[in-house]
Amino acid sequence: MGQRANLLIVRNRSYELYYSHWCANTLPRDLFWGPEYAVEFIELQTKVDESGWLNDIWAEGGAVLDLDIKKLLIYGGEDIRFDIPLRNLYIQLMQKTWNGWEIEWAYGGIADLASYVGYPKEKVLTVGDSDLNSICLAPPEEKDWVETVASVRFSANEMLIFPLGGGIEEYLLHGPEIVDKIDKAYGYQKLALSEWKKDFPLGGFHLDIPQKRLEYWHADVISGLFSQLQNKWPGWDINEKFSDYAAQLRSTQGLLEFPAVNGQQLLEELIVHLLNEPSNPLNALFYLAEKLGEEGKKVEISPYALSFNNKPLTKEVKEEILASALKGLSS
Repeated sequence: MGQRANLLIVRNRSYELYYSHWCANTLPRDLFWGPEYAVEFIELQTKVDESGWLNDIWAEGGAVLDLDIKKLLIYGGEDIRFDIPLRNLYIQLMQKTWNGWEIEWAYGGIADLASYVGYPKEKVLTVGDSDLNSICLAPPEEKDWVETVASVRFSANEMLIFPLGGGIEEYLLHGPEIVDKIDKAYGYQKLALSEWKKDFPLGGFHLDIPQKRLEYWHADVISGLFSQLQNKWPGWDINEKFSDYAAQLRSTQGLLEFPAVNGQQLLEELIVHLLNEPSNPLNALFYLAEKLGEEGKKVEISPYALSFNNKPLTKEVKEEILASALKGLSS
């Protein structure tokens, strides 16, 4: 139980490493209010040595705050982590509260944080051969279960689009075997995804078979995928587009349409998220431990789980900072 994160502060070309058991899901909100508060928040967490690095299984969020060059590298959250248009708006608004700073999303998660400070990323990666299901580009049973969109160019005159369930890695880690498994009967010559679901997809990939080119984008953090695909797709040109879903629109030349983005609705959703008052996760932890104890089960709680360090800004201060950021966004 927890939402674990590593947080780093870079000063004078060296870094301090911190651990939080609870902040991964709230990190975008915790760090939004500017570098001074962010430093204070990070320093409230548990300072650890290099043995405190999390790996790509346990690290659900993290950040590097580089005071030397004014750069913030961040990932985490809940909706913001999986919704690219919402995250783009979040970063755009955050640039107003972090004036003069470069803000970058860590698409590779904990591996990106490790690489940034010179810690060997191999030590935080647990990537191995996945147990892959049989490959099929059939749509999911329900339309709103679509999470991935695949587009495949078979020749200069033939391209099909496939709405899929599951994440991109479930398909791409099969390597070129996927090409031989494509059933064209499942493909669409044109696809308006809004006819399938309201939410934005989590990822997509485009295969150009004649050119042996693969490009892909993804909302969620995926550690070490690019290097795996280089090994799985020998002789192919592999292009990771990170969150640039428009790359697939360009490759499909207008035959694929994503759901329209309502900017005002996104902004209202983001404001609610940022002003949401934090809850104490220890209350739920103690409640669960009590219930298990009543059932006669022995409960041991990690000392790390008992540490919840957060010094939230008052609602009035948050509203003032946010109002200033919104004014800067509209100007």
